[in-house]
Amino acid sequence: MKKAMVALTVILALLGYTLYNQKETVLSTKKEVRAAVGYYAPDFALTDASGHTLRLSSIKKPVLLSFWTSWCGPCRIETPQLIKLYKAYHGKFEIVAVNVTLNDKKENARTFIDFFGVPYPVVFDEKGDVTELYQVQGYPTNIFIDGNGKIIRIETGVLPPEQLNTVIRGLINP
Repeated sequence: MKKAMVALTVILALLGYTLYNQKETVLSTKKEVRAAVGYYAPDFALTDASGHTLRLSSIKKPVLLSFWTSWCGPCRIETPQLIKLYKAYHGKFEIVAVNVTLNDKKENARTFIDFFGVPYPVVFDEKGDVTELYQVQGYPTNIFIDGNGKIIRIETGVLPPEQLNTVIRGLINP
């Protein structure tokens, strides 16, 4: 009887250990989502000027998320560069401009979009939730996401055109 109890205890211990290790394996295969380099970009859905909803996860190619406001001087400098890149690499990557409407006015953002003739999607973060999720501290903030949804670079401020071009080419041809 004593041998049977010892054997049963050993079997239960082994079974428990095996189940514990399986759980660890399952947990470690999950995608780690966080607004930081090396992590998968948090998903969001925001509305554009036409009332259409854009969901980040629906874009199946590299993405440049650009957080901006209409009153931001550096954003005015950067926008023509982004337009040029968008036209040069259209179809190979996407730019999504996130207007931080919480700190801006929608009508001013629309005027900005019309003035520059922005051809890429512009969405409005009216409550600031996405801006907070991505920990945006200044404008413009550009978040470069590869085709698998991983953040590869985060930059605040205007990048020189050559550097911006190099980063985009790296996204397209990893």
